[in-house]
This record gives sequence, structure tokens and C-alpha cells, in this order.
Amino acid sequence: MIIDLNIVALLTIIVGIIALFFFILDKYPMETVSIGLLSSLALIQIIFSKHSGFDITNLLSGFANPGLITVIALLIMAEGMVATGAISSIAKIFELENKLNTIVLFSIILVFVAILSSVMNNTPIVVMFIPLIAALVEKSNIDISKTLLPLSYVSMLGGMTTLMGSSTNLIGAGIVSDFGVSPIGLLDMSIPALILAIPGLIFTLLIIPNLLPKNKSYKNPFARDARQFLAEVEIKENSKLLNLKIENNNIAEFSNSNILFIQRGEHAFYPPIDNLTLKIGDIIVLGATRKSLEDAISKLGDQLQPQLTKELNDNIEEINKNLIKDSRVLAEVLVAPSSEMIGKDLEQIRFRHFTGCIVLGLLRRSRMLKDRVTEIPLLAGDVLLVQGTEESISNLKNNSDVILIDWTRKYLPQKRKLIRSSLIFLTTILAAASGFIDLATASIIGASAMVLTNALSINRAANAINKRLYITIASMLAYGVALENSGAAQLIAKSLMFFLNDKPVSFVLCSLFILVTIFTNFLTNNATVIIFMPIVINLSYAFNVDPMAFIITIILASNISFCTPFGYQTNLLVMTPGHYKFYDYVKCGVPLTILTWIIYILFIPDYFGY
Repeated sequence: MIIDLNIVALLTIIVGIIALFFFILDKYPMETVSIGLLSSLALIQIIFSKHSGFDITNLLSGFANPGLITVIALLIMAEGMVATGAISSIAKIFELENKLNTIVLFSIILVFVAILSSVMNNTPIVVMFIPLIAALVEKSNIDISKTLLPLSYVSMLGGMTTLMGSSTNLIGAGIVSDFGVSPIGLLDMSIPALILAIPGLIFTLLIIPNLLPKNKSYKNPFARDARQFLAEVEIKENSKLLNLKIENNNIAEFSNSNILFIQRGEHAFYPPIDNLTLKIGDIIVLGATRKSLEDAISKLGDQLQPQLTKELNDNIEEINKNLIKDSRVLAEVLVAPSSEMIGKDLEQIRFRHFTGCIVLGLLRRSRMLKDRVTEIPLLAGDVLLVQGTEESISNLKNNSDVILIDWTRKYLPQKRKLIRSSLIFLTTILAAASGFIDLATASIIGASAMVLTNALSINRAANAINKRLYITIASMLAYGVALENSGAAQLIAKSLMFFLNDKPVSFVLCSLFILVTIFTNFLTNNATVIIFMPIVINLSYAFNVDPMAFIITIILASNISFCTPFGYQTNLLVMTPGHYKFYDYVKCGVPLTILTWIIYILFIPDYFGY
């Protein structure tokens, strides 16, 4: 077959491959790469304005894509459920004392999470159930490492069963509407999704925990005798450590700790350190367990804190005054995947000023960092050990940049507007499910109702919008438009036809499923569905068949992000609390992915009549 090469189409494919390389490299923020991709497409359009097939208006149309708008609206609604305590109230059902075996109770929780994920965004559900499972683990002989990754997996399996269960589903449905294909209804993909999800759920409950490492020392994600946080102490005039001589790299006041280096002015002393006498102004950078830091607080008081550069309008004296010994509270917070703190250090974000809390330590995926706490750009999934008053710690639950993972009942949201938010959410689901109005319209009305009825403040609604997600998806949608209008999608489809034209449709569907599954684990599910959707729709036209089987296959496969921590944000959320390594995701995700592929091969093509 001779393929008519088009320079614009080839350039569109090339810039996509370059963007894919940077996505996988994970050196730059995803939204930065996405904007670079959008800019490259705009440049192609300028140079080949008469032949590109697309213009700036086409490229920017992704920012108003119905699927993307629906995702944003549902995020606001989910935030309303979190803010009013609706989700936490559901979670607290499982706190009640009962006679169920712990493992049985854990299985019931996971099944419930899967069901809940079918109608809500996965991330807030996982966030609310992490501390619940941590509390359950603390009372049992279950290792935390065997619980949290299954939590992430079941949320993904449940999320793919309805149109509103996952942003991937919504984005895929939004793209379909641009091709003149019949809109995807709320439950149109439910049967094939359930065929995949139910065996996956059973496998996750019975097999995945046995594949995960047994880490006795990490039984509790907040274990005080295990993980070492990066912390620092400044030697002041009244310090008990002043004139102390370091011997064998140890400080008696810090048990279960090790000195990483001592900063003295512009000079740093690295181990082995012996016979060094501590002076005023010295900064000790060390790795210490949470218990060690707690014990040191009682001995050293206010001396144990990162000595941040004084921030404008930061009333340090007032903050320290509020942190009287009797009211101090320690907590652990997780840097959220959508946090504005990502890529910034503690000085840049002015954490103390805006939260009233002091960062005592930093933990990054069980790895010990070797730099000043204040100089390390934060990453999604980092855990901060913070100190503050009960009020300031409690207020962190309303901060969209961090996730309060230290389980204390008094930190849960208030329930005074619970009924209001729950009714709005249920009404939205029923309206969309009944076909009375489409999901996009229903979700926009529901999000507006959350704000107008004061179930959710306008500021918190604005914070609920994941700006990074919005920019990334909109930019990738622009790439999807460019793929289609430049002829690149048709070019790729023709190339695939060259290899698949003599193959049955069932073989093509099964091949596409595993190909997309591989991509979604190294790219992201949203980007994957955007890239492949125009290609497979054109491929279905080439085979002269109904495109719906191809469309649903791509959406389902894009949700199978089990094999890497960065494939889906809930995988990243559980990485640090669960003490997982990259290999754990591969060891558990690969067999689960193979299982879903086998189930797909056996049942799904036949379901579509192929």
C-alpha cells in the first residue's frame, strides 16, 4: 500500500512523539509539556496556515470541550461532598465496632470503594479512605503495604464502570461527540466494563495482597519507629546543643537518627563527623524518625524547626507564641497531585504564613534526601511532618494543596450541610441516569447548586478545579484536533490497516486494547484516550464497522493504569503511605493487566458481535 505522506500530518505526529518522550521522562511538569505541545501546534499552523487543516480556534476549542467541563463540574461537586463531611460520614460507618474479621471488613471496604468510585471522582474517595484503612491496620495484624495499593486499584476498576466514574470516560465521550458519533450514555459502557471489573476486583482482593511485600516495620503508615524524615535544627544562644561535641556522627538528644551534614555558614561538614563542636548558627541536617522528633521537641522546644528565611508579613513571634507546649499537635500531610506547591520549596510557598504550621520534616517515597529542607522543590506524594495548634492542623483539611493523612476523628469535616450536598449529588446522578438531561448539563447545574446553596464556598469551589489537569487535558484535546484535521489520524489509521487489513475485527480490538493499556501506564489515562480516539474512529471507518466497539475499547483500556505509580494519580497518592517501590506496581499491575486483557479477549469482542 502506498501512503500519501503529508508534511503537516508528519510534523503533527513528530511533535506528539517528542511530547510523549518528555511525558515519560517525567523531568518537567506535565502541564508545561502540554503547553509546549500546544505552542508547537500553533507554530505549525502559522507556518502552514493554508494547508494545516486546523487553526487557532480549533486548537483552543479543547478548553470548552463538554467532557472537560463535565470533569471540572464533577470535581466541584465532589469537593462539596468532602467539605460537608458526606464522604467522611460514609467512611465512618466502617469505624464502628463490629464482630467481622478484619480481612472480611477490609474486603467489604474495598468493594464499597469500587461502588462509590462508579459515581464519584476516585481521588477524594481514596483520600478519605487512606486514614480509615490506616486506623484499621493499627488495630490488626495486617501490614499497611498490603492494603493501600488494592485501594487504588479498586477505585480505578469501579471508576470505569459508568460514564461519570472517571475523567477518562468523560473526556473520551466528549471527543466522540466531535466526530458526529452517537453520544455515549451514562451506562452505555457499564456491561463491558463490569465484565472486566468484577474479575479484576476479585483478583485484587484475593491475590494482590499476597504479591505485596510484608513490611513489619511499616505496619502503620505513621509508624514512629520506622521512616526517617529529613529535618534540621539551628543552634541558638540558649540551645542545649551549644558547645556539644559530635562523636561518631551521633547526637544523644536524637535517638534513631543520623546526621547527614552540618551547615556552618557557606561550609558544610559531611560524615564522618567526629570531635566537631557545635557553634551558634550551625544548622544540623539529619534524618530522624517521627518518634525521635517528638522526643526532641520535649527536650529542645522551639529550636527544632526549619529556620526559614523571614517571610513578608509573617508574624513569626505570634505563630511561635501560639505553639505553646500543651497545644502542639503533630500531623502528616501529603502533597496532593494537583497541588500548587509542586515544584516550589517551603520558602517560596510561605507554608508557615498561610497555614500557621511549621514543617518539621520531609519524607519522599521512603528515600532519604540530602539537602536543606527549605531548598528542596516539593513533588506530588511528598509527606510533610508538620507542627501546629489543633485549630491550624484541623484547617489543613480544607487546604486543597495538601491531604491530611493523620487519622484523628476531630479533624474530619463538619456535617452541618451534609444533607444538602448529598441531595444535590444524588439528584444530579438520577437526572443524568434517567436521560432527562445530559450529564454535562446535570453536572454544571449540580456544581452551581453546591455554591448557590452555600454547601460549598466559592473559594473552595475554585480551589477544587485542578488547574494542572485542566491545562493538560485541554492541550491534549488540541492535539487530538490536530491529529484529525491535519490528516495525521487518517495516516496512522492507514498504516495500521496495512498490517491489520486481513485480520478479523476481534483481533484488531484485542490488539488495540493491550496497545492502549501499555501507553496509559507510561503516559496518563486522559492523554492516552485523547491521542488514540481519533485514530481508532478513523480505523473503524476503514473497516466499515460501527465505531462504538472501538470507542469503548479505547476508553476501557485507558483506565487500566495499574503498572506504574504515575499512570494514575491514586497510585501516586498511596505510594508513600504504603511504602511502595516502583517494582511493587509492576509486580502487581502486570498480572492484573494480563488478566483484564484475557477477560477482554474471551468476552468483549463477542459482546459487540465480533
